[in-house]
Amino acid sequence: MKFKRPDIPQAVVILIIGGFIQSIGNSLMWPLNSLFMHNILGRTLTEAGSLLALQSAASLLGQFLSGFLADRFGSKKIMIIGLIGAVLSIGAIGVFPVWKVYMPGFVLFGLAQAFILVPLNALIHAVWPEGGRRGFNMLYVSNNAGVAIGTAIGGIIAQVSFRLTFSLNASAFFIYFLLVSFGISEHKMKSISSTPAKRHSGSLYKDRGFKVLLTLGGGIFFVWGAYIQLVSILPVVMNQLGFSLFSYSILWTLNGVFIVTLQPLINWVIRTYAQTFQRQFYLSAILLSIGFIIIWAKLPYVSYIIAMLILTLGEMLILPAVPAASAQLAPQGKTGVYQGIVGGASAGGRMIGPFLGGVFFDYGGGSCVWILALTFMSISIVMFFFYGKYIRSLLMERSGSSL
Repeated sequence: MKFKRPDIPQAVVILIIGGFIQSIGNSLMWPLNSLFMHNILGRTLTEAGSLLALQSAASLLGQFLSGFLADRFGSKKIMIIGLIGAVLSIGAIGVFPVWKVYMPGFVLFGLAQAFILVPLNALIHAVWPEGGRRGFNMLYVSNNAGVAIGTAIGGIIAQVSFRLTFSLNASAFFIYFLLVSFGISEHKMKSISSTPAKRHSGSLYKDRGFKVLLTLGGGIFFVWGAYIQLVSILPVVMNQLGFSLFSYSILWTLNGVFIVTLQPLINWVIRTYAQTFQRQFYLSAILLSIGFIIIWAKLPYVSYIIAMLILTLGEMLILPAVPAASAQLAPQGKTGVYQGIVGGASAGGRMIGPFLGGVFFDYGGGSCVWILALTFMSISIVMFFFYGKYIRSLLMERSGSSL
């Protein structure tokens, strides 16, 4: 019996494997940053939130810049620059885990990640355009499989040594750097990313899909502004309620497990109800809001597991859909720019979310943070309404012009 070989380009496989490895390393660290700053370095949550906001500001700049550079010089080159930056910045923190090193290293790491993510999404679409959402979803699932592993052991490793946590993260990015450097053909990258750009060099603001892109970016901005509270505020809230560091870390392990195991359910939902991106965004916003309400209630630990299940379902609907929706809008040769804009919007949400969340927590407690998150989700629904209105007009216009 012969099995049909999946029609997946080799470059996509390499990017997915590398993403899985770096996701394990990164997941050792990112759920614990606020706790590290608050409990180990002795900083307030406002300071921690401000630094997270600065990192997101650097990421915001990097998302826009790397998108233009990827279209101009090639996605592989820009991605390698980002991987080198990640290794150096996190490696420095692993060697010198003190505030004076952590603060600039953490911000530079945000910039480096942007130089990885935007070219990565552009590469996925460029080498496998016929894959549609599948390429982004495969990358998303593999990354979150890494999250399940990394968060399962991250709390244990952090209890032994935070220095070891940062060093292992730097090592994971170094492995990803090797895979991209030696596993992806530079010649092929030039042929798929440089040629189209010469045919579409008009002003970005004159693109017919630009208005749609802004509403898409606005929606994901507010979604991330709410969702990032689970990383920046929830661990401290749970710690104050008497839950252990391991109890918080295991929620993100379950998040990764849910993402891997519940793909058939999400695929069924998309086929039967949420065929359009707009419906996926609406359903996601509703599920995320329900999850925040459950956390707000401060019920026993099992409620946090239920909330994480619901939040994960919402996340699974929207996060792979956003880069796919952006790729649908992008003219040839501007995939990097369009991915950079939605990536920048995501970074903006991750920037403003921790800062406002920290301020709301310091002055009003955890309940105020979840009210803020629900407010953000309400605004995102409004943005997705306008996205649906504009995308229908754009697709009808494109359909008419192709006749």
